[in-house]
Parts: sequence; C-alpha cells; structure tokens
Amino acid sequence: MKFETTKCIRCGCDMLMADTVCPTCGKVQTGGRQTGARTMLAVALAAAVLITFNWLKSPAPQASPPTAHPSANLPSG
Repeated sequence: MKFETTKCIRCGCDMLMADTVCPTCGKVQTGGRQTGARTMLAVALAAAVLITFNWLKSPAPQASPPTAHPSANLPSG
C-alpha cells in the first residue's frame, strides 16, 4: 500500500500527509495543505457562477428588419 507523504514545515523530513505533528522535530503542521484545495474549490465555484449568470443573461438573438437598398427610395426619372 502506498501512502501520500509531505515534508515537515520546520525540518523538511518526509512524513505522512495525515500526520499533524512531525515525528522527527515535533513541530505541529498547520495550514498550507488544506488551503490549496479550498482555494481551488472557491475559484471553481466562482467561475461556475459567473458562467451560469452570463449564460442566463445573454439576450436572445433578434432578427433585424430587412433594410432596403438606398437607391430604392429615390424617385426615378
């Protein structure tokens, strides 16, 4: 079985990702690991909301009335 590992923020030794205290130096591991996933989730949700609102607010294409050729309005003769 393969375990995910990370580096200690103080001494740099390899440790399991689930550990909250470094087995070598005893430093409590705070921040960093979880904030990356949360940030990516927040960015993805914000992008999804923006895309959804832009899709809902986009106006339906409107057919423009056919325009006459400019010379058609001039009297002939």
